[in-house]
Amino acid sequence: MYQLIAFDMDGTLLTNEQTISTVSLKAINQAIQAKKQVVLATGRPLSEIKPYRQDLASLQYAILESGAVIYDLQEERMIHQVSLPPIFLQQLLHSTEGLDVMVVVMSESQGYIQESHFLSIENYYMDQYQKLYQATAVFVDDIHSLLADKKEKIEKVNLYFKTVKARDHYLEAMDYLQVAAIKAEKTGIEITARGVNKGQALTFLVNYLQLEIEQTIAVGDGDNDRQMIAEAGLGIAMGNANRTIKALAKAEVASNDKDGCAQAIYQFLLK
Repeated sequence: MYQLIAFDMDGTLLTNEQTISTVSLKAINQAIQAKKQVVLATGRPLSEIKPYRQDLASLQYAILESGAVIYDLQEERMIHQVSLPPIFLQQLLHSTEGLDVMVVVMSESQGYIQESHFLSIENYYMDQYQKLYQATAVFVDDIHSLLADKKEKIEKVNLYFKTVKARDHYLEAMDYLQVAAIKAEKTGIEITARGVNKGQALTFLVNYLQLEIEQTIAVGDGDNDRQMIAEAGLGIAMGNANRTIKALAKAEVASNDKDGCAQAIYQFLLK
């Protein structure tokens, strides 16, 4: 019997309007009442899930920053944190100097962004997150100075380029020895320490809760959900998931705009 379900947020639990449907919220509350664990598993830092904390007040755990952080939402503390190697951040400073790239830094699960980049966010195909950043991010004058100052405490860095070609060119030149890098959004790259992913974090949380991985369900739609869907006892793809995720998953539910998460709870977790 499944005891835990982990939901990605963007493209999964969240609708295309960046809201959680009333149907999904009702299903989540029913799962909690049935003593099941409902876990967020997102690429976002803690600061970027704050707009949803009230609706999800009954949840206890969140996998954040694609697995770099696990947070106890009830006790307000990190139970797991993996930072990027300082030597890589030094390389990142040099490799992005002079490039036209929007850098988002996540340090101690707070998002930081350079104000000048935010003001032209549409140039990096990230304008759908404009309101979110405006409400949750800390704006700085120089993101490279922040990288240098906080190099011991940075868990994740996202890079957003103006073109797919520029993103792919940077990826080809990256040093993969110390980090994990995946494509994100239209022109972005998500960078965490090597070995960090949602699947690794799910395994850590399962051990922490003294459960078995076979007792878990993972639901997602994108590339950073791949390891989590592969690791879980039951991996579920959203109807709007990419082909890779659908091929990997053992089941498929409706899209994020048609209450696929509620379907996963009722059809698999509570059956």
